[in-house]
Amino acid sequence: MTAMDDLLQAEAAHRERLLSLLGQIPQGVPRGWTRERYAVGGLQYIGFSAVRPEKLLCVSPQGLRLIDCKTGEKSPCDGDFDEDNLIACVPPLGDELIPLAGEGGGALRRFGAAGDALDTAAPFWPKTQVIFMPAFAIWQQHPEACHVIFDDYELRACGFSRCGDYMAVACPHTLDIYRRR
Repeated sequence: MTAMDDLLQAEAAHRERLLSLLGQIPQGVPRGWTRERYAVGGLQYIGFSAVRPEKLLCVSPQGLRLIDCKTGEKSPCDGDFDEDNLIACVPPLGDELIPLAGEGGGALRRFGAAGDALDTAAPFWPKTQVIFMPAFAIWQQHPEACHVIFDDYELRACGFSRCGDYMAVACPHTLDIYRRR
C-alpha cells in the first residue's frame, strides 16, 4: 500500500463521516421560525437594509422589489444597483446603500444576534444545502439540533438581517424568508 492509497482511504473515511453527520440533520423549518416562499423568476441579488432590518431588497430582470419580512408585503420600487460594487439604493430607504449578494458575488451575514448561524455544504455538488445552526450549535458536533433549510441547485445567497430576526435563502426561481416567531 502506498502513501497515496493511505491518503485516498483517509479521504473516503472522512467523506463517509461527514455524510453520516449530514444525514442526521432534520430538514424543514426550524422550531421558533416561520417560512414564506416567493416565486421570483431570474432572481439575481438580494440585500437586507441595515437601517430597517425587516426590509429585504430583491433584484431580478422584472425590476427591484422591496419585501417587508415582518408583514410579507411586496412592493415594486425605483432605484438603482451597481453590479460591480454590489450595492443598491432605493428611494423608500432613503440614502442607505444596501449591500447585495447573489449571482455576481457578495455575501449576507452568516451569524444572527442570538448566536444562530448558517453554513453551507455541498456533498453532492452542484446541489447545495444550507444548514441553520441555532444558539451556537455546530452541525458537525450536534447535527440533531440543526436544520437543513435548503437542499437544491443554484444557491444565490443566504443570510441574516442585521437584527437576526429574519433569514433569506435565494436561488434563481425562489426566495425563502424565515421570520423568528
